[in-house]
Amino acid sequence: MQEETEHPSDQNPEETSVPAAKTGCADESFSGAQANDSNQQASVPSTNPGEPMAELVVSHGGSWQSVLTKFLVFEFALIPLAILLIYLCHLPRAGDVSGQLLGEDTWISGTVYGLMATIPLLALFVGSELCSPHWKPLRDLRELVLTKLMPVLNGIPVWGLLLISVGAGFGEEWFFRGFLQQLFKSMLSPESGIWPAILIVSLIFGFCHALSRTYFVITFVISIYFGYVMELTGSVLPAAVSHALYDFVALIYLSVLYRQRAERAVRTIERITEQLSCDELPEG
Repeated sequence: MQEETEHPSDQNPEETSVPAAKTGCADESFSGAQANDSNQQASVPSTNPGEPMAELVVSHGGSWQSVLTKFLVFEFALIPLAILLIYLCHLPRAGDVSGQLLGEDTWISGTVYGLMATIPLLALFVGSELCSPHWKPLRDLRELVLTKLMPVLNGIPVWGLLLISVGAGFGEEWFFRGFLQQLFKSMLSPESGIWPAILIVSLIFGFCHALSRTYFVITFVISIYFGYVMELTGSVLPAAVSHALYDFVALIYLSVLYRQRAERAVRTIERITEQLSCDELPEG
């Protein structure tokens, strides 16, 4: 996936964009992680013609383990927190952890439902790529993700990105859909149906991911979708599987783009340095 061939999205920032990899409320820890690791990173200018000096951060190694640990601790800690809050609030299935996750389904059927539920999300992902040349907010969001999120995740291996995705999928879905959505449903009148609770939780979910207005809107819409999947299946597992798989695909894609861009920037700096060295050689 890291061949030297140029990706269209790296030719010109006006040509493409992708929806941000929605890695969950761990977004709130990005700034802190960046601050802790800033002494191990160096900024290089973007090589995209016509693009403002977007920061590309090249990691000097050794810090990805601590970043990965912070993400995993935060995301997976949401699971026992959600289970505890469900119990304390006396919500349905408060004493049945397996029932909260699976509902009336089995592991196999819940996983299959989750895989199927990922298809519309991936279609949204591809659609944003096709429409991005005509919509500046998506291009700006892409730059935000590549210059703020991906430097933090730079160096984390594929298995680490998978663990982050699984933690975000299960931790966030158990907390937001398994706990908060059911809490608001219990507080509202049965006549109001499922949508008020889904919308309220989606607003909270969006604000927790509000890196930008566009990012807020995308996560708000995706949260509505996950909330409906939860109500449709009666269990957390399908939404969690779909959430995790979508995050993993998006993170892998963005990691490849970030690495390719950083490598080209480094090669450009090397060529410029070599040219300057040649120019400084005495004539004759």
